[in-house]
Amino acid sequence: MTIRKAVLSDAPAVAAVHVRSWQTTYRGHMPDSFLDNLSLEARLPLWQRDIPSGYVWVALADDEVVGFACAGPSHEPDAASELYAIYFLQSAQGTGLASPLAHAALEGFTDTTLWVLTDNKRARRFYERLGFVLDGTTRQETIGGAVVDEVRYRRS
Repeated sequence: MTIRKAVLSDAPAVAAVHVRSWQTTYRGHMPDSFLDNLSLEARLPLWQRDIPSGYVWVALADDEVVGFACAGPSHEPDAASELYAIYFLQSAQGTGLASPLAHAALEGFTDTTLWVLTDNKRARRFYERLGFVLDGTTRQETIGGAVVDEVRYRRS
């Protein structure tokens, strides 16, 4: 198992993990029609744009990208950095790769926030094990036609 910075040639694999993980993780939280229509073609340009930033890390098992994390400067004025995403294929969840991947993506960042679905208990427990705590900030987002509640975590 390997953790490393993503390179541009990883973009199709990262996009595939992004789509497949959303389809399994968010089933029941977002409309099935939205999840079923997520596509590699729609996500690929995002990762082709973001990977060169140097903020994207990948986890590999048997030389296959099975997870990714992305962190960087915060989009919020009250924090320095943000964990934008961390996703794994369902087959790679629970393998012990998530913590080292998160630590690699967050290395050098301070006062970091992240947003997570209020109902995503598994992810919330994971972030709490990494030292993130609820900071009291909440929001509602409309994703795929569904209104979802999110809570913000912070690690200083």
